[in-house]
Amino acid sequence: MALVLLLAAVGQAMAAPPTSGDTVALRQQLATPLPDTTRVRLLTAMCTALYSARPAQALPYGEAAVSLARTLPPNQQAPVLLHSLLRLASCYANLSNGPEALTLLTEAQMLAHRLQNADALTRAHTAQGGIYHERRDSVTAWQHYRQGLELMSQPGVRSRTRMRLLGNVGSLFFFRQQYRQAMHFDSLALALARRDGDSTAQSNYLSSLATYQLQVGNLGRTKRLLTQALAISSRQNAVRSQVNQLIMFAMYYIETGQPERTDAATREALRLARQSDYLERALDAYAILAAEAADQARYQQAYEWNQRYVALNDTLNSRQTMQALASAQVNYEAQERALRLRQLTEEQREQAWRNRLLVGVVAILTVGLLVSVYLYRNLRRSRAALAANHQALEQASAELRSVAEFKDKLYAIVAHDLRGPVTAFAGVTSLIDSYIAQNNQAGLARLPALVRQAADSLNHLLDNVLNWAVSQTGELDCRPVPLQVAELFSECQGLYQTTAAASWQHLTASAPAGLCLLADRNMARTILRNLVGNALKFMPAEGRVHLEAAPDPDNPQMVLLSCTDTGPGMSAAAVAALMSGPALPAPIASPQATGLGLGLALCRAFVHRHGGTLVIQSRPGAGTNVTVSLPAALEKAREAPVAESVESPLA
Repeated sequence: MALVLLLAAVGQAMAAPPTSGDTVALRQQLATPLPDTTRVRLLTAMCTALYSARPAQALPYGEAAVSLARTLPPNQQAPVLLHSLLRLASCYANLSNGPEALTLLTEAQMLAHRLQNADALTRAHTAQGGIYHERRDSVTAWQHYRQGLELMSQPGVRSRTRMRLLGNVGSLFFFRQQYRQAMHFDSLALALARRDGDSTAQSNYLSSLATYQLQVGNLGRTKRLLTQALAISSRQNAVRSQVNQLIMFAMYYIETGQPERTDAATREALRLARQSDYLERALDAYAILAAEAADQARYQQAYEWNQRYVALNDTLNSRQTMQALASAQVNYEAQERALRLRQLTEEQREQAWRNRLLVGVVAILTVGLLVSVYLYRNLRRSRAALAANHQALEQASAELRSVAEFKDKLYAIVAHDLRGPVTAFAGVTSLIDSYIAQNNQAGLARLPALVRQAADSLNHLLDNVLNWAVSQTGELDCRPVPLQVAELFSECQGLYQTTAAASWQHLTASAPAGLCLLADRNMARTILRNLVGNALKFMPAEGRVHLEAAPDPDNPQMVLLSCTDTGPGMSAAAVAALMSGPALPAPIASPQATGLGLGLALCRAFVHRHGGTLVIQSRPGAGTNVTVSLPAALEKAREAPVAESVESPLA
């Protein structure tokens, strides 16, 4: 009975041993520089490859993986730490260090709860149940297994996790001699193994089921299950599984009274056990051979087999003792490392406190030294600082004076330019008196147009002020479109005909047919209105103003617009002041002028906004010519006839 129970437990625990090539490849990768997350995964994989067959060798890799995982950033730490904790707990469990394994599993369980990882929770409960099962605490083991069974159906639980849980539950029921329940759970595990194509697991669970069938006396079923399991193990060359199954066959042949087959199966199991250094099963083979020889009255052979059994048992006991000592040594070293780590942590904290104290003292001394240097330099530089402050105050005063002058100049220009529209209104009143005295009905009919013209002039001034303010803030958008020059000239003529007629002035314009600008419509109108308006303001009676347009001969991409008058002209100094002076020049004092400043400054700003130029040519007594260049349109907006010269009628 003890041997059957032992074989059942072995069948559940057997797993495919790692190949040496796998561990060599992992060691080679670990010897290279790697990111911390990758290194943790490789250390855990190395622990996984060794924990079943060589747990003492696997333990340092598992501990290194957990230690490194704890240092990762919080957003990367949890998943890798969870997997490392579960694998390290398996190492401690295989080394019979149940308390340490349970501590790690408890931490892993809390972490899995936080991550809502059902697979990790199921694995943790399965491992905890296995540890309590080994302690023969079947009640606590069943509590953990039952919680695992409740989690098993949740999404995310892997098939391999379910398979291991079902197999462990089957072993627990077999230990309780509840064979029907044991076979039920092992059958479920076998079904999962077949569905996933896991041949190794199929062989193990077939062996377990055969053990149960043998125990309940179902010998026919036992043979079929063992035959299937041995066939799978032979195909996979799983030597240790073959040894277990041959031992089971030997027990089956003993039950069925076939001594020859018992001897053959046992000897084959002994050969494979020696070949694979599976000494525990070799010991079972010696025991079976000794018992069979004694039953057949071959006492000499029975004695020899028994002597080999005793010698091997002593060897195994020595090995188990060495393994226990190695496990104890590993546990001791782990505890020593933990203690050393705590000591180093305390020393590091104490050293950190000392460093902070030293840094504080150095900081205080440094601050004192810096204060001393600062005071010394301040004493030396007090005169220079006073001089710099005085200079800054003078500069601020100059800037304030400049702002005040700019404001006064703007007020002066606005007041200066307001006289024009007001004078126009006064002229209209004079015309009313004259036309009434002369009973000139035609003149009276023209009065609304004259009033409208004066209002337009006043509106034009207000537009200039508003456009100037907007242009200075940078909020005036420039939206170039193709514009007919002839249409712009015609519109400007229509705007100023009444004003020219009231002052006995002549306004003419000419432009080539189809000549187009690529300019903002409102800015182009403002430029022309200001040029013509300024010319008329300075113009004496019987004077002439002529608008003309032509392509720029030096730059085909530009168009030249000129405004020529026969007014009093300006000196070279006045022209230079207008062209190179501030953005808001002072108005030129003239008996005939009603303003020249804001309009011209606005023209300069708008022309520069288009990438053009503004040139003034004038001499005293010879009139003035103002020429602006604006971009030409690449395509004609539409065909238009040449604008004929138009003279305003005399008032």
